[in-house]
Amino acid sequence: MVRPKSIRLFETFYLGSVLVEAVNTAMTWAATDANPQTIQVKQMLGPWFPALLTVFTFTLWLLLWYFAARSRSNVARWAIAVLYVLGLIGFVFSLTVSGPQSALPLGLSVVSLVLTTLAVICLFRRDASAWFGASA
Repeated sequence: MVRPKSIRLFETFYLGSVLVEAVNTAMTWAATDANPQTIQVKQMLGPWFPALLTVFTFTLWLLLWYFAARSRSNVARWAIAVLYVLGLIGFVFSLTVSGPQSALPLGLSVVSLVLTTLAVICLFRRDASAWFGASA
C-alpha cells in the first residue's frame, strides 16, 4: 500500500518537531546542566544520566516515528498520542510553575508543540486509519 497523504504529513510534522526539540535541547544544554535539580540528579544517579536520558528520549521518538510511519504499527500511533497528551500536560504545568523563561527556548518549545499537534492530528485522519488497518 502506498503511504497516504496523512502519513506523509505526519512524518514531516513529527520529524520537524523532533528536529526543533534537538535544536532547543542543544541550545539549553549548558543552562540545564547547571540547574540545581540537574546537579542533584547527577549526584544521585551519575554524571552521565542526563545525557543518557536525552539519548533515550530522542531514540524513542525516532523509533515511534519509524513504527508508525513505516511499519504501520497501531501501537506506535497510540503511544505517540499518549506521549503527546502527557507532554502537553507537562508543558502547561511547566508554564504555570516555573518563573520567567527565555523567549527563544520557549518559542522553540511552542513551535515543537504545534508541529507535534499537527502530526498527531494526521495520525487519526481517515486515510491514516486505513493505513493502520482501523475501521474508518
